[in-house]
Amino acid sequence: MRYRGKASFLDTYWYSFNDEPVATRGSLLIPRLSDPSFLLPDESPDALWHLFAHTWQGVEHYVSSSGLEWKREHLIFFRGHSPFIYKEGNVYYLLYEIHDTERKHGRKEKLTGSRIMMSSSSDLSLWSEPRMILDARSVLRSVYRGGKPRVSRPQLVRWNDRYRLYFGAGETRIYDTGQKASAFFMMAESSSIDGPYTIAEKPLIIPDGESQYRNLAVGSVRVIPLSDALAAIECAYHFDERHRQSRSAMLLMTSDDGISWQDDSIIQLSPEEGWASRCITSCDARYKENEETWYCYYSANAVDRSFRFPYVKESLGLLLGRSK
Repeated sequence: MRYRGKASFLDTYWYSFNDEPVATRGSLLIPRLSDPSFLLPDESPDALWHLFAHTWQGVEHYVSSSGLEWKREHLIFFRGHSPFIYKEGNVYYLLYEIHDTERKHGRKEKLTGSRIMMSSSSDLSLWSEPRMILDARSVLRSVYRGGKPRVSRPQLVRWNDRYRLYFGAGETRIYDTGQKASAFFMMAESSSIDGPYTIAEKPLIIPDGESQYRNLAVGSVRVIPLSDALAAIECAYHFDERHRQSRSAMLLMTSDDGISWQDDSIIQLSPEEGWASRCITSCDARYKENEETWYCYYSANAVDRSFRFPYVKESLGLLLGRSK
């Protein structure tokens, strides 16, 4: 896969493929499909599109011949969260978060911490035994405002002959919606993909009360390798002065070293109504060279009031990006 340059990426115009989701679980039993990560046909072993996302059950695998209509294959890792697919040579690596929990009163589970796991495969069908590459208890900033240790949304980037493990740290809840979000964006490095990973002491991005779009939480940050830099799409949370409520925004950022990040533009705000109106939670983006188009799948949610008891429904949408 050839990487695009920074100038070309910043010159991209983004637009919605459709006003409706492209993938959803859509039931009262499994109402949320979240945190997509995908492979283009030329990256996969069978020339199909492959997408990984999670429900409350765990990490699920989807396939498509077009990238527009998705078929669920199977559940891969029970109780896994926030998958990320990474290819090196002919091996695929799947990173995901798993929660450490304890039972209260015999039934209800309570989060006590989390770990980042990694499994490998040569065919996207059979996966190796997962191994832990990062424990939230080893990350100082994994505790936010007295909460439990949590690391989330892992992703791998090869940079200067080393492996960068980017991840969210700390958990906060948005004050009015209750949406869980990463408080910080952090990084660890290793000379080997299997680790051990050395954790950077300071977060790369933190909530900023002076920021227009990041004053509540950092949220999810997806790093995108370019030929001459790194880019990222952040799903950040802020207080909307006009509507007097929280809102999310997809922010485009770039960095020359992957450590210091610059805000460049806004891709989109969460709409005022519709299936994505509560918040945009995560995304993944890749460039399809034969179409000269960026594909960006994202997860977003809204309160579904079509039943007697309203509930939050989360689905996957699609943004396309082309050079202006």
